[in-house]
Amino acid sequence: MRVPRDVAVSVFLGQPQVSQLLSRASFRPDVDVRTQQRTRIRRERRRFVRAMLGVAGASVFGLLLLKAGSSPNLPQPLPITYTQNAVTQPSPATYIQNAVTHAQLLANASNIQPDQALTLNDPTVGQIVLIHLDNGQFVAYSTTCTHAGCQVQFDPSSKDLICPCHGAVYDPYNNAQVLAGPAPFPLQSIPIQYDSSTGNIYLNN
Repeated sequence: MRVPRDVAVSVFLGQPQVSQLLSRASFRPDVDVRTQQRTRIRRERRRFVRAMLGVAGASVFGLLLLKAGSSPNLPQPLPITYTQNAVTQPSPATYIQNAVTHAQLLANASNIQPDQALTLNDPTVGQIVLIHLDNGQFVAYSTTCTHAGCQVQFDPSSKDLICPCHGAVYDPYNNAQVLAGPAPFPLQSIPIQYDSSTGNIYLNN
C-alpha cells in the first residue's frame, strides 16, 4: 500500500497521522484481481457466444440459398402453334397380311371396283372418300375442299376429285395435290390399312 506524502511527513516529524492513514486505507478498496479476471472471462464468453450465433445464422441462411438455387427447374409447357389450313400429307393404303385389330372397318375391296369411290362419314374425322385406283391401290381423303369447305366428289371419267362449288381439282393418284382451281392446299389424307387376306379396308386411327 502506498503511504501518502503528508502522512509520511507527520511520521518523520514525530506526529504520525495513523488515524488518517487508516481512514484513507479503509476508504480506498483494493481492486480484486480475481473479480477482474472473472469479469473479463465472462465478457469474452459473451462475445464468443454472440460470434458463434452470428456464424451459425449466416451458415443456415447460406444453406437455404444454396438449396433454393440447386432446385431443379420445372419443365415448362411447350407452346402450341396453329397453322392455318394445315393438312396431313397423304399416304397410300398400308397392305398387311394379318387381320387388323383395334381398327375401324370401312369397307371391303369387293364392294369398290377400280376407278370407283365410296363416300363415308366417320365421327372422328368427318366425311371421307375411299377410292379404288386403277393400279389396285386404295386411298382415302377428306371430302372438305381446302378453298371454301365444299364437299368434293370423285369423277370416274377424269379420275380426279372435283369441287362443285368453285371448280377446284385434286389428283387422287398424287396425294390429292391441286391440279386446278382456287384451292391453296391438297386434300387431307386419311390413313387406311388394307388386309389382303380378307379384302377388308380399315381406318387407321
